[in-house]
Order: sequence, then C-alpha cells, then structure tokens
Amino acid sequence: MKKKLLWISICLIPAVLLVCPAVVNKGAKDGLLLWFTVVLPALFPFMVFSGVIMKIGATEVIGRFLYPFLSRFLRLSENGCYALAVGFLSGYPLGAKTAADLLKQRKISQNEAQYVMSFCNNASPMFLLEYMGVYCMGLRKPGLLLVVVYGTAIFNAVLFLRKNREDSYQKRENVLEYTCENKKHFAVMNALDQSILDSFVTVTKVGGYIILFSILAEFVEKILPCHAFMKMIGLGMIEITTGGEYLKAYPMKEGGKWLFACAFSAFGGFSSAAQTYSVLQGTKLSVAGYLKAKVTHVLLAVAVAAGILFMRKYFGS
Repeated sequence: MKKKLLWISICLIPAVLLVCPAVVNKGAKDGLLLWFTVVLPALFPFMVFSGVIMKIGATEVIGRFLYPFLSRFLRLSENGCYALAVGFLSGYPLGAKTAADLLKQRKISQNEAQYVMSFCNNASPMFLLEYMGVYCMGLRKPGLLLVVVYGTAIFNAVLFLRKNREDSYQKRENVLEYTCENKKHFAVMNALDQSILDSFVTVTKVGGYIILFSILAEFVEKILPCHAFMKMIGLGMIEITTGGEYLKAYPMKEGGKWLFACAFSAFGGFSSAAQTYSVLQGTKLSVAGYLKAKVTHVLLAVAVAAGILFMRKYFGS
C-alpha cells in the first residue's frame, strides 16, 4: 500500500507542476519571500547566538538562573531551562533544534529533550503579536493572543506532559552526570565560525520546507474544489501564515475568528512540523510525540479562548 501511494505521488507531483505552473510559481515566490524577509532575519541571529552559547559552555550559567523556579514547576534540568528560554523567545523550529543540540552534546537526556521540545517549540512572540494579533485579527490588545498560546503551552506541560517526567526527572545533583561527560568547549571565534555554518545549513532547510508548503497552500487555495470554510481550516493546518491571511478576509464573526486564530497559532501548521522534523536529524526524538502534544495544546488554547469570549460576553471587556 505504501509503495502504491509513493508511486501515485511520484506521478501526480510532476503532473501538477506541468498543469498548474502559475500556481506553483506563485506559491514558490510567496514561500521564498516569507523565508527571506521574515524567517531568515528573525531566526538566523538567534541560531548563531544560541550555537555560540552552547559551544562555549554558557548554557549552564543561563540555566542556573532559571532553574530555581522552573525545576519544580516544570521538572527541568538547568540545560533544559535554557532550551525552554530559547524556544519561547525565538519561535519555530529553534526550540526543537536547541533541545536536539543539547541532546547530541549529552547535556540533557532524551526523555527531557522530548519533553521540553513538546511545549517550547511555538510561533515567535513577534509573529503572534504583529502578524496574527495586529495584522490578521486587528486586536487592540494582541498580547492576549500571546498569553493564550504560551500560557496553554505551559498548562499542557503541567497537566499532560510532566507526568512522563516523574521517573526520569533530572534532579540538580544529577545534572553533572550529563554536563561533565562533554567538557570540550570552543574558543569564541571558533564557536562563532562553526555556529554560522551550522545555522546556514539549518535555516536553508527550513526555507526549503516553507517554499514546498507554500506551494501546497497555494494549490489548496486556488485549485482544490471545496467550500471556503474548509479551505480556511486546511490552509491554517498547512501553513500558519497563509492560514492567517485567509482567516483575515473570511466573512466570520470576530468571536469565531478569535477561536481559529488561537487554534492556528497553537498548532503552527504542518509546515512548522516539517521544519521541526528537519532539525531533529541525528537524534531519536519523535515527531509523532511532538504532534500529539500539539493536539492537546490546540484543544487547551481553544478552551481558554472560548472562556475569554464567555467572560467578555457576560462580564464585559
């Protein structure tokens, strides 16, 4: 069955490229523009900075600062705290990449890497505030969207994901078991040089996935025969940027748009999942486990968003 599906895909893809060249061209242009003007300048500096920090061995210092609170609340080691901070500040797929890099360097366990990437890998704060909040939704208080997405990510960890950490929780005194095994640190300039090279490889792969999924989103929007409502849902699931653009123009009450905006923002789209998969190469971290965590994150985000609507309706804004 898998072989049949593979051969069908191999035959269909060239046919689509030949029959719908304008759609493919427009999707590729949109994806390239998104990558070059938004993703590259936003992600690349964070990737280089994070790479240098890890290579010179400074993650322990940052993690030690966050550890006293996050260790008990989220059951994270010092290096796990660093991965969480990077993920929440930078956006897809740098949270997952940081967890994977720390795992490769044996600075966190595989269990902790899987755990932390399942809730720290989200859309960036600026994307949620400026693009989804202001541009797509026209919110006067876009920070509310950020609170919903990031707050429910933490709720998801506490309510559903943290229980898997009970047996393998890294207490502070056991952190040395991982950090002392790899004491090789780079000189600052060597770390910078290697981090630039590694970051270009990663950000280029991310760009490739963005372009491919932008083509798919353009095909769904322009060619696929289905109701506009289903297109909106499909586009939001495929690629969050295109989904947000379509949601902005879709004729729907503001309350409904708010719920979908929170759902799309929490999930991030299959494009973000593919980007996440690309940075996990060389590890045994599970994308399936990551997607399961995203499903519960979406449900929590929608529930909290609905609660906010209810409170506004009966208690005022």
